[in-house]
Amino acid sequence: MTGFTLKALGTEQKSGENLKTARLKKRMPLEEVAKKLKIRLEYLAALEQEEYGQLPSGLYGRKFLKEYCRFLNLDYKKVLTLTPLNEETTDENPFSKKILRKHNFLMFPKLIRNLIFIILFLTCILYLLVYFRRLISPPNLSVEYPDKNLVTTELILQVRGKSDPETEISINNTSIMSAQDGSFSQEIKLKQGLNKLTISAKKKYGQENIIQRQILVEENYE
Repeated sequence: MTGFTLKALGTEQKSGENLKTARLKKRMPLEEVAKKLKIRLEYLAALEQEEYGQLPSGLYGRKFLKEYCRFLNLDYKKVLTLTPLNEETTDENPFSKKILRKHNFLMFPKLIRNLIFIILFLTCILYLLVYFRRLISPPNLSVEYPDKNLVTTELILQVRGKSDPETEISINNTSIMSAQDGSFSQEIKLKQGLNKLTISAKKKYGQENIIQRQILVEENYE
């Protein structure tokens, strides 16, 4: 008579059963969990079926398990000890054993896109600052004639100079016309003795640039 050896029913916990039981308590199909966690369906199925050879080696297999345990409110460290993943050495280099997942690759274009957006934003801010500074800063102004401390016997003086285009030019608080390029020329009557000329240039919203000249008119004894 052939004897039969009775074996006690195994009471050892299994990681796959723990995962599947916790998921069924949430009443969620595996496909829905895969979409929420953004983990491939076959990887979650491999975890529940304890087919660890179907998982990527290295830190990615443990990472998937950790995310799944967190989603199911399970103790990750406790479940990890029930799997061969606990015996694998941690590989900090994600490129050594596993090709990055598709959504990880998508992070690089997203990073570049954000970087380009930041550069464009800073460029616009810089442009506005430069434009605002040019708007409120005084315009350029140069006086070609007369020179400083001019001494003459003439009672008529031709004032010549140049400023920025679209600038209001005035001599002794009297506005004069300027050309499109900002150049101007104006005839001024002088008197005997010391004459003071105040030449100013001002834009609509900007500050005023002022140049002063003193002209001494001497008597013509001839």
